[in-house]
Amino acid sequence: MTTVSCSSTGDVVAFAIEKEEKAMDFYQCCADRAKNPGLKKFFLEMVEEERRHRDMLKGLDTLNLEAVKIEKVEDLQISDYLVDVKYSDDLNYQEALTMAMKKEEKAHAFYASWQNKCMHEKAAKLFEVLAQEELKHKRNLEVMYDDEILTWD
Repeated sequence: MTTVSCSSTGDVVAFAIEKEEKAMDFYQCCADRAKNPGLKKFFLEMVEEERRHRDMLKGLDTLNLEAVKIEKVEDLQISDYLVDVKYSDDLNYQEALTMAMKKEEKAHAFYASWQNKCMHEKAAKLFEVLAQEELKHKRNLEVMYDDEILTWD
């Protein structure tokens, strides 16, 4: 396993790519086990989302990080009020969304905490980019949750 540190942007990228690949594997296992076609589709979409993150990281120019614009992302904080859900064979859609949101919440918090630990400017910027990517993904899931779960009567 790659270790994370503030001393090398290459190490940070390698670590983040490894995390994305583990997330892809996790969601693929969930999709393989899901009996409900809708849940299987959701998990396969999550695999693709993590693949896009990984591919973005593989193409990231770490020498030109100052050119990367950090978008302000609104955090709906829905996942902050939900409890962790572990995969089970009888998982429902609400639980699947919750599980995914909590994973993204933790990934965001992890990268944000590392950003604040780095004295190396490029490594700190890279952690900021990674944190924002996870926050964007978390927000997308929270919007889905808000639209599809919280609006139920």
